[in-house]
Amino acid sequence: RRATHARADAGAMSSTMCATAASARWVARDGATATRGRDPTRRAIKKAQQVDWSAIGGRRANRAPRRGARVIVAAEEEVGTRVETMQGSAEEIAAGVEAMKTALAAADAPECDEATMVWFLRDRKLDADAASAKLINFLRWRKELGAITDEDVRSSLEQGAAYVHPHLDKEGRACIVVEVAKHVIKDRDLEISKKHAVRAVEQCIEMMEAAPNGSESIYAVWDMQGFSGANADLDLAKFCILDVFREYYPKRLSQVAAIDSPWTFKPVWTILKPLIGKYSSVVQFVTAKEVIENFNPGEAPKCLAGDRV
Repeated sequence: RRATHARADAGAMSSTMCATAASARWVARDGATATRGRDPTRRAIKKAQQVDWSAIGGRRANRAPRRGARVIVAAEEEVGTRVETMQGSAEEIAAGVEAMKTALAAADAPECDEATMVWFLRDRKLDADAASAKLINFLRWRKELGAITDEDVRSSLEQGAAYVHPHLDKEGRACIVVEVAKHVIKDRDLEISKKHAVRAVEQCIEMMEAAPNGSESIYAVWDMQGFSGANADLDLAKFCILDVFREYYPKRLSQVAAIDSPWTFKPVWTILKPLIGKYSSVVQFVTAKEVIENFNPGEAPKCLAGDRV
């Protein structure tokens, strides 16, 4: 029986690896010049999509967890179409914060304000030990990264592909807009793009804290119009979702609206979806009109105006 499961897992992984490799080769081309008839990955992708990942995952879930895997697994326990944090009572929060202060002092971690401690505590479902471990990792990473100024990310800003929208949506969420067609992989510096992503998230948090109606979560808008293989930056996408929004700024990303996604995005999504795990459920494929309705009149991103409504 174990041998049968092992063969099934191996076969599933082999199919997916083949699809991923083929897709990566195809995505590397300019998708704008490709046609359905010339797509060399369609059979491989279709085969990979037929794999029963839930069954495979179910068998693996019964195995003993690897050391260090606890935090990552817990982070994905309850991710629906929106990412939400646990609230907790005032007494539970106060006790958790005191325990975290002790843990941070013992670890000689960089200074941290109580609001950030509370956020990580809620993210870890009021488990002070898990919250402390995750927070210490974040504080050390952020200290090593250092201050980020506009000048540090100048080349990424000038590309105009990603920016913080000046208006909150109706729910008080700050919005990061990504005009994907403007993000050309060959013209970007990955490390600068990563710093730009971090700066954008921190600007969103500051913006919401300063607004009377500010929320605590971020709404990401991916304008997919004109997308091609030249824009398929999997490395940056994985960093933003797995590192930024899962490890360093957990539960800050509430939803992603992917607007007017073309068929050329399908091979990319086939690769990206299993990589980001349950967080793929927050990515909603919608129309421009649906996103515009989330904003007050005249406050929606300008890239969505015109004949797209």
